[in-house]
Amino acid sequence: MKTWTLNDITPEIARATGVDAAVTRNAIDALLGFVRDGVVGGKKVELSGLGSVSCPKRGNKGSVVAGSADSQDAIEAKHGLNSSDVQKVAEGLSQAIIAKVMRHDVVNLDNLFQLKLKERKASIVPADSSHEGVKTIGVSKRTVELMPAPQLIDAVQAAPVEFEAGGALKEQLETVRANKILLASKDADDPFIKTIEYHFSKAGWIVEVVTALEQSKQYLIEDPISLIIVDCVMPDADHVVEYAKTHKKTSLVPILEMLPAGKEKEWFKTFRFLGNEQLSQPFEVKEMLELGERELERSTEEQAVFEQEVYFRFPTEDRWIDRANEIAARLFADSGLNEGQQVQMCTAFRESCSNAAQHGNRHRKDRFVDVEYYLDAKRLTVVVSDQGKGFDWRLYVAPEDGAVDRVRERRKAGKLGGLGIMLMTKCVDKVEYNDEGNRITLTKFKEERSKAGVAQPAAPAFQRR
Repeated sequence: MKTWTLNDITPEIARATGVDAAVTRNAIDALLGFVRDGVVGGKKVELSGLGSVSCPKRGNKGSVVAGSADSQDAIEAKHGLNSSDVQKVAEGLSQAIIAKVMRHDVVNLDNLFQLKLKERKASIVPADSSHEGVKTIGVSKRTVELMPAPQLIDAVQAAPVEFEAGGALKEQLETVRANKILLASKDADDPFIKTIEYHFSKAGWIVEVVTALEQSKQYLIEDPISLIIVDCVMPDADHVVEYAKTHKKTSLVPILEMLPAGKEKEWFKTFRFLGNEQLSQPFEVKEMLELGERELERSTEEQAVFEQEVYFRFPTEDRWIDRANEIAARLFADSGLNEGQQVQMCTAFRESCSNAAQHGNRHRKDRFVDVEYYLDAKRLTVVVSDQGKGFDWRLYVAPEDGAVDRVRERRKAGKLGGLGIMLMTKCVDKVEYNDEGNRITLTKFKEERSKAGVAQPAAPAFQRR
C-alpha cells in the first residue's frame, strides 16, 4: 500500500490534462479550498466523478459541485484561474484519486482528508424475519473511507465528515464488488435449486444459475464470482470445477459440490476434480450457508498467501495416472517455473504417483490417490496421498554419499526400492513425509537453491481441508 500526496499526483494530472504543472497545482489547491469552505459552511460539496463530502452537523445549506459553474466564479475571482483549466484539473484529480484508491493505495489531500478503500468481507447474517428464520451469507462490500485531516477536524469543531461515492467511483466499486454466486445445475427450475437461489438472493447476492459449461466459463471470465455451487448431477459438473480450479483468476473461489444421495462411492470411481467442500443430499440450506461462510473466510485468508489451489482424486488405474501427469504438467507450465524446473517437477510428480499406486494402494482400483497443488509467489507445492498403510520412509532416506551402501543393505535384507525417493530429492528442493509414510509433499522453489533433502514435515501446512 502506497500513500500518494498532492506533490506525487500533480505531475500526473498535468500530463493527462495538458495543463501547465504550476497552473495544475494552483487549480488543485483552489478546488480543495472550495471543498473545505463548502463543508465548513454546511454545504454538500460534490467532486465530479468521485462523490460528495459533507458535514451534516454544520447544517444543510444545499449542494455545490467543485469544478463546475458553481465554483468557477469564486475560483476565478479569488485565484485568477481559467475556468476551462479548472474544469480539466477537477476531472483529472477525480480520475487520479479513483485509480489510486481502487488499487488499495491511500490518497492524502493535504490539510483536508485522506481517502482509502475499505473492504467488508462476506459474512454470515443472523436469522431474522426477512430471511424466514434461515441464516444467510451477507455480501462483501467495498467503500471508500474518508479520514479528515486535523486542520479540517478543527474547522468543523470535531463534527463527523462524511463521504459518499458517486459517478465513476461508485460504478467501479459496484463492478468490483464480489457479490455474485455461480450456481451450476442440471435444471434451473429444480425446486431445491430455486430454494437455494431464493435464500442467497434474499441476502443481497446476485445468483447466476447456469446449466452448461460454456455459460459457466462466460461468467467466470467476465464477472467477479465469490462462491461457486455445483450440483454434481449436472453433466458438465466436473468440467466446471476443473475450469475454475485450473485457471488462476478463479482458482481460489470457493466451490461447494452437491453430491447426489447415495452416489458418493460411485461418484469417485473416475477421475474427479474436487471443490473445497462436498455436501451429500439430502441436506438443509442452512448447512450450505454455514459451509459457504467458512469457505469464504478461509479463501479470504488464503488469497493473501496463494495464487492457485487445485485438488483432484483418481482411482488407482493407469489411465487416470496418465491423466494426472498430463494435468500436473499443464499446471507446472503455468506456474512460473523455468523449463528445466518443470521437467524436474514432472519427474518427481510422476514418481510420487507411481509409488502411491504401486506401493501404497497396491494397484487396487477401489483405492484412491489424492493430489493437492499449491502455488504462491515463491514456491510450488504438491501433496500426493494414498490409502495404503504407509511405510518406514526413514529406511530409504540417506545422504547422497551413502546411497550405494544403503541400496546394498536393503537388497541384502530383501527390501527393494528407494531409488525413486532419491530421484525425487534430486528433482525438487524439499521432500517431506507424514509419520505414516502415505503422504508425500514435494516443494520446488521458483528460484534455484540447494536441495534440502528428505524430512518429516514440521507441521501439516498443506493438508487438504
